[in-house]
Amino acid sequence: MVNEILAAVGIPDRGSRFAKPPAGIYAVWFDDIETDGPDGLPPRIFTHNVSLELYEPKKDDEKRAALEAEMTARGLKWTRQDRLWLASEQMYQTVYEFTHTEKRRT
Repeated sequence: MVNEILAAVGIPDRGSRFAKPPAGIYAVWFDDIETDGPDGLPPRIFTHNVSLELYEPKKDDEKRAALEAEMTARGLKWTRQDRLWLASEQMYQTVYEFTHTEKRRT
């Protein structure tokens, strides 16, 4: 789901890290998963706890707003941390966190 959201707003992304980050805006995300379901059967409920890190070489409020609108349009309740300047990377970083549940049928 995360890469679908980012593709919809035109932000290159990778899970965990970029071996060589692109020059412009990009995102890295982490997807921690918890499973649940009935006793004695394989898990069927998967809860995704997502942390999405948005990196910007310069502030891009339009792209950030598009990302937030896309998450909201998908019914996600998300949290945004304050935008930070990472001097070592020469990039701004904004961290978003959200949870979504996926139910799978066997």
